[in-house]
Amino acid sequence: MPNDLVPGIVVADFLNHSDLELRLAVVGTVLYPSPGFLGSPSLGTLVGYGAQGWSVLMYLSWGVGGFVAGLAAKDFLPGVMAGLIGAVIGAFLTWLLFFMISPAFDIMAILEPGSMYLMQAALEGTIYPAIACAIGGLLGGGISRDR
Repeated sequence: MPNDLVPGIVVADFLNHSDLELRLAVVGTVLYPSPGFLGSPSLGTLVGYGAQGWSVLMYLSWGVGGFVAGLAAKDFLPGVMAGLIGAVIGAFLTWLLFFMISPAFDIMAILEPGSMYLMQAALEGTIYPAIACAIGGLLGGGISRDR
């Protein structure tokens, strides 16, 4: 697998963890990279494993997801909105996953600064997926719309 598609360190992190939750966390770091222009660290940098930045695999997966959402919505605008909403909901679920697998898990700590910092990184990481979902939703909605 080429290093541009997904870095070898990410594959090694995925294979080194045997728990399903930790493997999903590694996938979450691939799917929600932090954009470099905002200056904040990515999820992978915060937790110490997984992807440290964006990869081609992220664009491919979110583009296909937006395309399927557009096909199901059967029009331009609903397809784009379905893809965007899917990306944002996925960011919240990824944040909850990282929060739940943290060693100091306590339900009352959900509003503490460490948890909010993870949520900020996950939500900032939706910028690139939102672009890929919007393009995929636009294409999928355009193909399947009623004429």
